[in-house]
Amino acid sequence: MFEHLYIDRPRKLVAFFSEPVIFHCHHYNLFLQQTIEDPDWIDGVSILQTSAQEIFYSLLANAFKRLGLQTAAERLATAAHIFSFLGFGRLNFEVTEEGGEVELTHSHYAEGWLGKYGEQVNRTKPIDHLAVGYVAAALDATFAALGTYVAEETSCVAVTRQDHCIIQVTKAAVPRSLTPSPQMGKLIDQPVPFPKGDTSVDYEAVNEALWGLPLEGDTNGQIRAFNVLLTRMPANYYNRIQYRFLDELQKVDPQLLEVGQALIRESGHVCVFYTFGNIMESLEWETVVGPMLNTDTDWIHGGYAVASSLGWGRWQALEVVSNESCRVAIDGNYEANYFLASYPPAAQPACYFAQGAVPAMMNIVYNGHIERKPVLDEAFYNRLFQRGGVFQGVEVKAREKGDPWCEFYAQRL
Repeated sequence: MFEHLYIDRPRKLVAFFSEPVIFHCHHYNLFLQQTIEDPDWIDGVSILQTSAQEIFYSLLANAFKRLGLQTAAERLATAAHIFSFLGFGRLNFEVTEEGGEVELTHSHYAEGWLGKYGEQVNRTKPIDHLAVGYVAAALDATFAALGTYVAEETSCVAVTRQDHCIIQVTKAAVPRSLTPSPQMGKLIDQPVPFPKGDTSVDYEAVNEALWGLPLEGDTNGQIRAFNVLLTRMPANYYNRIQYRFLDELQKVDPQLLEVGQALIRESGHVCVFYTFGNIMESLEWETVVGPMLNTDTDWIHGGYAVASSLGWGRWQALEVVSNESCRVAIDGNYEANYFLASYPPAAQPACYFAQGAVPAMMNIVYNGHIERKPVLDEAFYNRLFQRGGVFQGVEVKAREKGDPWCEFYAQRL
């Protein structure tokens, strides 16, 4: 499947059958899903499942068309292959045009949850909302059109502690009117010539080295790298679930909107702590970025060079003041690309994930001292982010407001 990945080097984006795809790990995936799933006053499960059905339908329909797949067997086999390639596990379709049963093994979400929480918590509800939406999308794209099928997880490994999950899929009594993906969204016309900053880190060299890593699902459909479970997720799945979550909160009570925004920012903290923390403790970091690190500020530049390799857009640290502050520009952030294609211009900055990620990068370097390779567990996370003297950030320029790029400033408070 690597031959179907397109790297837009100037914009630092990666497309897979016309869908932007990005890397995130199971810690971030679980935190963001739980954020949306937990509130009783909205139907978070529906947000998660429906968004997956919409985004993956667009990806799969594009894939089937580009590959010239005509038969149901070819399409379902390819859908299973793509699911595994992206790191979500393995699907075995036992279905006809009327529906049927799908077996899910090595589930990214279920196994990730068990590894992270299984010793402390007994889960009572299924967790594989993305897979449920994916299965419905696969049958939509194979047999009919978007919104034709509905799916339900009837047995989940995170609940049963058995070796597989079961998803049942049927035709909807009345086809639902769903919204396809905006695909690459509103792209920048061309990159802005930002200054490179005072650093010995070669952003382009880091990008090329990491783009060349053979990161794909293994025989279990899992991407194990940097001591985490990775997924090459369609960026618009993250975008759709986070913005729909905020939309639903505002409908219930406008005062809940700020709470939701804070939770999305917190997901950025979680991402940098676990994903970037583990990356910075990895052999790949030591090999690719390590030789470029001459000062403590180079660790910040190195982190953003890696961020630009993950499909997130072009992240550039413009200025880093050791242990005090940083200014970061993002040219073509995946959040802004989606927002501008899906909503009218915003009155306030809306790249909430990035708003949390930028100060978190300073926190993990200057408060977490990641160069000492601490154990990246929940206890360390709580000590790092819930004490005084942490870095806080603000989005000072925003494409979603009409600025030519997004810019963030973080400082110690």
